[in-house]
Amino acid sequence: MKPNNTKQPVLGWGLFWGLLALSLVSFAAHLIVYPALPDQVPRQWSLSGGVNSWMSKEYLWLLDALPLALVILFKVIPAIEPRADSYRKMRGLWGVFVTVMTLLMIGFTWMTELYFWGPESLWGYLPAAVICLIGAGLVALGNYMPRIRQNYTMGVRTPWALASDHCWQRTQRMGGICFVIIGLLMILSTLIDLATGFGISGFVTVASLFVCIAWLYVYSWLVFIGKMK
Repeated sequence: MKPNNTKQPVLGWGLFWGLLALSLVSFAAHLIVYPALPDQVPRQWSLSGGVNSWMSKEYLWLLDALPLALVILFKVIPAIEPRADSYRKMRGLWGVFVTVMTLLMIGFTWMTELYFWGPESLWGYLPAAVICLIGAGLVALGNYMPRIRQNYTMGVRTPWALASDHCWQRTQRMGGICFVIIGLLMILSTLIDLATGFGISGFVTVASLFVCIAWLYVYSWLVFIGKMK
C-alpha cells in the first residue's frame, strides 16, 4: 500500500525549521557586525566590481531579513494554494527549490560585508560571478520546469495554461527551454563583457527576458486554441 501524503506538509517541518534557523543565525550575525559598517553602503555594483550608487545602511535591515521572510512565505504558499495537491505531488522539487533560493539569498545578504572586509581582488570578479550563478540557476530551473504541476503561484501561469492540463504541460516545457536560453545568454554575455568591456550583458538579459515572456504568452495561446500541435 502506498503511503498517504495528503496530510504531510509540502515543505517538511524538519527542512523548514532548519532553513529558518540558518536564516536567523545569518540575521543575528548581521546584527553583530552592523555597528562596524559605515553609514553609506553600496546599493548597486557594476560588472567590474565598482559601486554605481550608495544608500544609507539602515536599508540593509530589509535585505538582511529577506531570507527569513522567504522561508516563512515558502511554507505558507502551499497551504493557501487552491491546487495544494499539485504541490504535494512535487514535494521533492519544492523542497530543493526552497533550499536553493534560501541559501542563495543568505549569500546575497553578505555581499555588503564582503565589499568592505573581503579580499580586494575578489571584487574584480564577484559581481560577474553572481550574475553567472543566477544564469546557471535559470538553466537548472529550466530543466525542472516540465515537472511543475498545475498551480497558481509557481511556473509559467498564463490564463490558457491554467485552464488546460495539456496546455500547462506544453507551456512549462517551452518555459523550461526559454529559461535555459536566458540563463546561457546571461552567462555568455557576462563573460564577453569581462573579456572585452563591451557592456552588453544588461541589454542581452533584458531583451531575452522580454522576448521569451512575449513568446510564452503567444505559444500558450496557440497551444490552447489548437494551432500549435
